[in-house]
Amino acid sequence: MLKRKDKNLYGELVIPHGGQPISMIGEGVSVAGTMQIGSGLVRLDGRLEGKIIGPGTLIIGENGSFEGEMEVNQLVLNGKAEGTLVIAATAHVTPKGKLYGKIQANHLVIDQGAVFDGEGKTVRKEESPPGSTG
Repeated sequence: MLKRKDKNLYGELVIPHGGQPISMIGEGVSVAGTMQIGSGLVRLDGRLEGKIIGPGTLIIGENGSFEGEMEVNQLVLNGKAEGTLVIAATAHVTPKGKLYGKIQANHLVIDQGAVFDGEGKTVRKEESPPGSTG
């Protein structure tokens, strides 16, 4: 049984406050196609190529990688992401994170040591990204 950990999102599996459901794509697993997520938390420790959309939070672990189009509420990037990313709230690229491509977010945090090669745009909530409902 998973126990709640009030640590951070940067390496530990975290069960968010409120007991939101967690979905995981484990290390060694590769997925291609479109993935729609709910309002909970998805942790990617494997590889996803295609599109991921939904109102939830995506955590890409140190060994995780994503390539394609992404539209989620929040992103914590510890691994690698490449493509076009639209983040409604906060995108956080941690010191081990690597981001290649275009990103649009309400808040963009890039820690020292992170890699970012591309274009970035921050958008206020009243200037919500296309396709968002907020």
